[in-house]
Amino acid sequence: MNAVHISVMREEVLDGLHIEPGKKYIDATVGAGGHAVEIVKRGGIVLGIDTDPTAVRIATTELEKTGVTGWKVIQGNFRDIEQIAKKEGFERVRGVLFDLGVSSMQLDTPERGFSYRFTDAPLDLRMNQLQGESSAQLVNRASRETLYDIFSTYGEEQLAGRLADAVCSARSVKRIETVGDIVSILEQLVPDEHARFSVLSRIFQALRIAVNEEMDALREGLHGARELLEPGGYLVVISFHSLEDRIVKLFMRESAWQVITKHPEVPTPGERISNRRSRSAKLRIAVKKSI
Repeated sequence: MNAVHISVMREEVLDGLHIEPGKKYIDATVGAGGHAVEIVKRGGIVLGIDTDPTAVRIATTELEKTGVTGWKVIQGNFRDIEQIAKKEGFERVRGVLFDLGVSSMQLDTPERGFSYRFTDAPLDLRMNQLQGESSAQLVNRASRETLYDIFSTYGEEQLAGRLADAVCSARSVKRIETVGDIVSILEQLVPDEHARFSVLSRIFQALRIAVNEEMDALREGLHGARELLEPGGYLVVISFHSLEDRIVKLFMRESAWQVITKHPEVPTPGERISNRRSRSAKLRIAVKKSI
């Protein structure tokens, strides 16, 4: 696996966090460490959190390369950010970052099952493959109604009903195990290849959100971040899904916040060209008010 992850909206994130030397910051989705490395280079003290053990190893290696001390990388789910931070001595911080995207490492590693490109791969899609049920387990046990809700809500897919029916029909003949099994179902349902790829993207997104309980985790993580931020501290969130963005937008409307981004910032045209995975990114920033 030689995937290179390019941090989305790096300069906008760093500007939004207002890095001050000696101040503490939490990168709640440290991934490959791109944002965290830049924070420590500017003198910030960083706690990196990621539920993916592979991401933790990669981020640790990248931060070690800086030669700078004053950082920690911890495996954990950001829904538990408050407990993790207090345990690690980050009970009061100047900034918290959530980058909610899937990393290139995850997308480009076949055995993770995050991409429909690798048809022989297991249908997994878990951020942490040691916890919870895989997408294969989900699609084989869930009711038709549950599958419909997942595809329509998290994938915003117009074919959700027909797809849920097709999955139930297919699994009655043979257990769904691989990425290719889902692709085959879609080939029958959507003959046009271009249209099928768009549907596949939405369906894999929906399954990933479901098995990782991403929306609930985000709500809990945001509340934890609010408790950890000192007055005047910055909350920076990059989202890639309309439901994520709505959760963040409504959260930042609460009385505890001064919203900096009345409308979300988006990547520059140049970044969208150079890094295709940034295209749907939306950045929101808020400051915790002094009470």
